[in-house]
Amino acid sequence: MKKLLATLLIASGLAMPAWAEGYFEGKTLTYIISTNPGGNYDAYARLIGRHLEAKLGADKIIYKNLPGAGHIIGANTLSASKPDGLTIGTFNTGLIYAQILQQDGIRFDLNELSWIGKAAADPRVIALTKDSGFASFADLLNSKETVKFSVSGVGSASYTETKMLIEGLDMNVEMIPGYKGNEGEMAMLRGEVVGQIASYGAIKPFIDTGNAYLAVSLGGGLSPQAIEFAETTEAKSIVNLITAMSSLGRLTAAPAGVPQEVLDELRDAYLAVAQDPAFLAEAEKLGLPIEAARGDEVATLVGEALQQSPETVKIIAEALSVEIPTIKVQSPLLSLEDSNKWFEFNSGDATIKSKISGSRTAITIDGADADRKALSVGMVCDIEYDPNHEDFEPKSMACNG
Repeated sequence: MKKLLATLLIASGLAMPAWAEGYFEGKTLTYIISTNPGGNYDAYARLIGRHLEAKLGADKIIYKNLPGAGHIIGANTLSASKPDGLTIGTFNTGLIYAQILQQDGIRFDLNELSWIGKAAADPRVIALTKDSGFASFADLLNSKETVKFSVSGVGSASYTETKMLIEGLDMNVEMIPGYKGNEGEMAMLRGEVVGQIASYGAIKPFIDTGNAYLAVSLGGGLSPQAIEFAETTEAKSIVNLITAMSSLGRLTAAPAGVPQEVLDELRDAYLAVAQDPAFLAEAEKLGLPIEAARGDEVATLVGEALQQSPETVKIIAEALSVEIPTIKVQSPLLSLEDSNKWFEFNSGDATIKSKISGSRTAITIDGADADRKALSVGMVCDIEYDPNHEDFEPKSMACNG
């Protein structure tokens, strides 16, 4: 009815605000949190949600904790929700790694979600207990004895990044998975583990109590930096990737397909919350750092994080002992040769030269089946290709002409 009224008024030459203004007035929203209650994801969501409720004029926000499968359960539920703007959710950046590796169980596409905003840029750090026996990160690297680190569930950012750093920096560390929220800190206090990799915002209160110290950081203005200990190309690639991912902290999204007017209202309200002095004072009191960005900027950052070179994907896959999957990227066609049998495109920071199979590569242009001869330089294509093939053969090319 609102859409119809807006159309009629515009047609009659009367000015009126976009139909989504005030869309949330008096309505109930659901905020999906992909972790157990407690811990920083829960704290950020509930603090943001409480202030977002007021900015939107909503009647209330209901919080639904859906932990499991490294945040995949929560993200799947969000993705399957009605795209009316009344269901939003938060999950960690480990899902970017999971999507790159095409992990089983994923029923969402991060490229397609309606991104609302991010609350923080949270550098990753390695924290060690005061009684770990290590006075520095260099001591840990030189340890001949295997030591234990707590990590979250398989597939989480904590699990994935710990595994990658163990491989890249050759740390003699055994991962103990399954710790949720602040359970990792409790395990450190009990002496079950000597350390963990965590976001700085989450672990800082524990460090401030004197129970642990910051051994090394990936990103942020902290010292020492892990890149100083990266001696191989593989190690540098891993450290640089994790550092880049740390700019995406405490994400909030809605399902794909939320009407643009509704999404803009959500994005504007989210950013207004993040700039509100009362909110910032409360976040500071709770020890929750804020470095916010609007959803359209987040969409760009997530898209860039998903676009990785074959070398980087191989590093992630090998660190997690999984088979290297096909790689999905979006890129313009940079060149075409030999009657369009060969073409070049971007994958992460690499330029790939690929050979199209006349029988195996599925090609569409503007949604219609097409022959490779119809391709032209400059077309933007969603490309899925095999990094293990000697000619990087594409499985599919969905192009827009």
